[in-house]
Amino acid sequence: MQVASAYFDLFLADRTEDIDDELQAVLEVVLKVSEVRLSTGKGEQVEVLRAQGALIQLRSERETNLDRRRSAWAHLAALLDRDPASPPGTTTEPRVLETLLDPKALIDRALRERPELSGSLAALEGARAQERLARANRIPDLGLFAAGMHTFNNPEGVSDFLFAGVQINLPIFSGGKNAPRIAAAQAQVIAAEQAQHALRNRIAAEIAEHHAHVLAEMRHIALHHQLIPIAQNAVRSAQSSYAAGRTDFTMVLDSAKELRMHEMDLATHLAAYEQRLAELQRAVGADIGVLRAAEGGHEEHH
Repeated sequence: MQVASAYFDLFLADRTEDIDDELQAVLEVVLKVSEVRLSTGKGEQVEVLRAQGALIQLRSERETNLDRRRSAWAHLAALLDRDPASPPGTTTEPRVLETLLDPKALIDRALRERPELSGSLAALEGARAQERLARANRIPDLGLFAAGMHTFNNPEGVSDFLFAGVQINLPIFSGGKNAPRIAAAQAQVIAAEQAQHALRNRIAAEIAEHHAHVLAEMRHIALHHQLIPIAQNAVRSAQSSYAAGRTDFTMVLDSAKELRMHEMDLATHLAAYEQRLAELQRAVGADIGVLRAAEGGHEEHH
């Protein structure tokens, strides 16, 4: 789960860099158009200054993202036992799984797969064994014995003897000692049963919570796939209208920033989806498709 979290932090930093490249290309076109409009007397100096300022602000955001990328790679390299000074390589854009089991099926699987439950069951069986041992002390102990003996130079002529006997221990006066032992053993059994019950409840709650988070991220991703084409068309329309003098500079700048916001939101939700999926997989205790989604290499087309 930690590896998935660090990896998709790195992916988000990579995707942010790509989005900034796209925004920079838009802003450079807008800057050229604003300079042409200014030179022909159709534009204002403030338009050129705002375009220049937007490019400088973008460079500042690039520095912040570069620091975030280095931090994510350092964390991931430590988890993978790699040199953080080595190049991290390129991350793969994930894809959303086509199917996701419902919470009940995941809970049933977790109750079979989670190793903590095996440990809890072993502790319960141990407590029950201690209770049986404490109760066994109330049962009389019966012992049988036999022995043989041979005497040499016996004047009576009998030289071989065989002994047999029975020994019994009656715990008549040990009730005062056994009763506290049995009570303590019973309390240990109850504690172990309650601990196992609490663990099962905690696992069910974890799965239900993480499953809800995964579904929420899936819905966010689907919505942003609808928003981004609209925002892209808005940028192209604003650029054409600005070049033709039918709209102002603010419309172009706002459209470009809105597109970047939606693309960043999509990248953020893709990374969060994989991280939440990894959390759900940890809660289940078995593979539910994190690796398959992460290595899908599916290009998200808008």
